[in-house]
Amino acid sequence: MEFAISMFLITLVWLSALTSMRTGLRSLGGTESSAVAAAAVRELREYTYRMPLDQLDQLDGQTLDPILGDGDPLPGADGFSLTVAVQAVDDEDPLVLVQPGESGSRLITAQCWWQGRMIMEGQWLATEH
Repeated sequence: MEFAISMFLITLVWLSALTSMRTGLRSLGGTESSAVAAAAVRELREYTYRMPLDQLDQLDGQTLDPILGDGDPLPGADGFSLTVAVQAVDDEDPLVLVQPGESGSRLITAQCWWQGRMIMEGQWLATEH
């Protein structure tokens, strides 16, 4: 009887440790994917920084592979994608949407996706230089 109880307790402790280790490894993978997503959004912002407004407007609704600020592929971003939305906003109040011809400012929203899940979303303003 004592042997059966001790085996039960050992099995219970072993399963608990295994579950904790799996949870820890899963959170490590989540941290890595979050870091890649942050880099992908940041690099897209750098890439779009010098774009004229007509090129920015063409990005609206596009799905892109992550790129560096110079347009080269982002290393380590296999399986990631970026969806881009570009909206014309009022030059004085970026909370007010306007028609593209009425403004020299754009609100860019980039969502970074990995394995069908949105990992991160970033927004920034771009203005005509």
